[in-house]
Amino acid sequence: MEEKRNRTTFLCLLALSHGPKHGYEISKYIETKSSGFFRVPFGSLYPVLHKLELELLIQAKWDESSKPKKIYTITAKGKKALKEELEAFDSLTGAIMKLAEA
Repeated sequence: MEEKRNRTTFLCLLALSHGPKHGYEISKYIETKSSGFFRVPFGSLYPVLHKLELELLIQAKWDESSKPKKIYTITAKGKKALKEELEAFDSLTGAIMKLAEA
C-alpha cells in the first residue's frame, strides 16, 4: 500500500508541475498523459493531496468563480522534492537498464 501511495504522490507532483489543477483535472491529466497506464481513483487521490498540503509540497485555494472547487499548486518545496524523486528514478532506471544489457 505504501508503494502505491508513494507512486500517487509522485504522479500528483508531476501533474502539478505542469500548472495548477483541481482534483478531477489531476486525475484526468495523469490518466491521459500516461495513455491510461496510470489511473488514480478519487478515493486514493484526495488523501494524498491532503498529505501533500500538510507537508507543504502543494498549496490549495478555493476557486469561487463558478462552481466552488479547490485548486492545487506545487510549491517550491514540492518542486525540490519532485526533482529529487526524478533523479532517484533516473538512477533506478539506469541501473535496471545496465542489468538488462548484461
